[in-house]
Amino acid sequence: MGGVAGHMDHLYDNPNLTFIKMKEIMEAASNGELDTEEKVDGQNLFLSYSIPEGKAKGARNKGNLKEGGLDAAGLAHKFAGRGGLEKAFTGGFSAFEKAIEALAPSEKRRLFGPDTNIWYNAEIMDPGTEGNLNDPGATNVIKYDDKTLKIHDVGHFIFDRETGEKSPTPKGTVETLDNALERMQQSLHGHDFSLARRAIINLQKLEDDEALSLAKSRIDSALAAEGLNDSSTIHEYVFTRLRNGIDAEMSEEYKKELVKYLMGIKGNIGKLALKKGLSPEDVQELEGIIQHKKMLLKEAIEPIEMAVHHFTVAVLRGLESVFIADNKAEVERLKNEVAAAVKAITAKGPENPHAMEIMQRHLNKIKDFSQITTPVEAVVFDYDGHTYKFAGNFAPLNQILGMFKYPKGGKSITSENINFGTEILTDAKGKRVALLPGGFKPPHAGHYELAKYLASEPDIDEVVVIIGKSPRFDEDGKISVTAEQSKYLWELYTRKDNNIKVRTQTGKTPVADVYDLIADPAVFSEGDTVILGKSDKDEGDTRFARAQSYAERNNPGVNVEERVMKQFGGEGMGGTALRNLIADNKKNMFITKLPNHLNKADLEEAWNIVFHGFNESLNNIIDSALKEISSMSGGSNEGSAGMNGFGPSNKFNPWRQKTRKTTKKPKIKKAKRQRRR
Repeated sequence: MGGVAGHMDHLYDNPNLTFIKMKEIMEAASNGELDTEEKVDGQNLFLSYSIPEGKAKGARNKGNLKEGGLDAAGLAHKFAGRGGLEKAFTGGFSAFEKAIEALAPSEKRRLFGPDTNIWYNAEIMDPGTEGNLNDPGATNVIKYDDKTLKIHDVGHFIFDRETGEKSPTPKGTVETLDNALERMQQSLHGHDFSLARRAIINLQKLEDDEALSLAKSRIDSALAAEGLNDSSTIHEYVFTRLRNGIDAEMSEEYKKELVKYLMGIKGNIGKLALKKGLSPEDVQELEGIIQHKKMLLKEAIEPIEMAVHHFTVAVLRGLESVFIADNKAEVERLKNEVAAAVKAITAKGPENPHAMEIMQRHLNKIKDFSQITTPVEAVVFDYDGHTYKFAGNFAPLNQILGMFKYPKGGKSITSENINFGTEILTDAKGKRVALLPGGFKPPHAGHYELAKYLASEPDIDEVVVIIGKSPRFDEDGKISVTAEQSKYLWELYTRKDNNIKVRTQTGKTPVADVYDLIADPAVFSEGDTVILGKSDKDEGDTRFARAQSYAERNNPGVNVEERVMKQFGGEGMGGTALRNLIADNKKNMFITKLPNHLNKADLEEAWNIVFHGFNESLNNIIDSALKEISSMSGGSNEGSAGMNGFGPSNKFNPWRQKTRKTTKKPKIKKAKRQRRR
């Protein structure tokens, strides 16, 4: 929807929306409780009528509105020479003008005011005529069946020509239009265009709460990373994330003023005041931050945007358009269009790496062709007096096709540029592997149950347990449990679990290993998904908050999902508590903390591994045996051996520079864009 309609809000676009309200809206959508209307992908036009002139009027921008709108001749002149676009606007407008002939003078005054005072938000859908070069139509992305003028249910207003202000339409105005709709449609008999009003499209209740739970988990993680909660607003989240993202030796007050300027908050001190007192070098770096303002604002909201995006894809899955008879055929056409666009842009990639980077970001958002399931652009709904939209994968799809059809420089990419050997998104799904990193000194029933739960999930092919390399000691620091002992225990527990694999840490920490594996093309490739599991007690944990963006930069096409599960295990399941039991020789108590499926011999073997391992002579025997089965070793410093053993929080901020020379003078550290390698 373009023109004077402005931007219809995604949930994350409303700065005043609280996260508790965002979740409430998501719950209503998940339960199929929202009243929604189809948002169509046509040509936006605002419509009114001048009683003194006896003419219908159209407007595309505020200037048109101030002039009282364009009549048929003015609209034709505005779009003259633009082929299908000209025919679409003049044809749709002609239909509106003819439909008005069915109205009584009193109805015209009630609907439009004395002289183009009330304007109606409309959309023109024109697929053209198949095989007729003189009627190419004006399809943007989605191709509808018929030529239709749709008057929306929202977005209408009174316009004051003197002040340029818009205000709500009088109560009952739209009802007057609906009461006359049948007569207006009849007057269009024989016209190329038909008239449509509401396009009610019902969201179905989701089969389960998986999409909702995952979205909430992602939102909670994003909020926890910034020290916020459900009562915070979108505005507060963006402000805090920007402020925390400025890695510089400056006062908190200065950071706040800088962020207020970047966000355009009323009352900010302005750029001149920000520069005051800075050295020329610092001014240059400040200018660099300001230059990247648009990118910083986009990245600031990205964690929330992605959570909402993936949820809306699930909500709109398989939704059918009111204006398309064969929805499946249109979905296939869209897939083919995107395939051609991706191939063409890829073929031109060396000439425009920036376009490749943008395209890859959108492809990562779509994930794969199996996620393109609906020809519905979006659904629109009102909630607490605010109009929102759920757009799903249409937005990234639209961006890719826009880059293909209208590249910067004005020259469209043609079929001559298409390299059909280039790999693109496919319907084939990659493997789905859950990674479970931790200290596990020693692994207990809770750890095993968590791994077993993940392994039993129907959408997970394999679970990989990553054991921290460093030994852990009891409270007195006298005894330790090593990585080798932990691995031996894990292998004892998982003898019959073919899809649970165990390995030892090779990087700096088990969590670092997760990032290394995600980035390794020999381990994960395009279409693969990495699942990072944690218990609900660690729901606010943020150490994997950057995993998806890390994958996008270092191994494009690999998807990352976080999964929050109920806490496994009971009292006394902490690593320290178990090591104390070993040190105190409390065998009977220790074995109650081990997995239930172990038999008596297994329990005895487990105790021997951890207890007799502290005897020097027996330790040598165990070490000798472990050499034959141990896979990898190396690195240092592991994380906590708590319920999930997910190590310390990762403080990485995606905007901070990785390296920077230190100087004695305070510096503003420019927030640079990180490019994929």
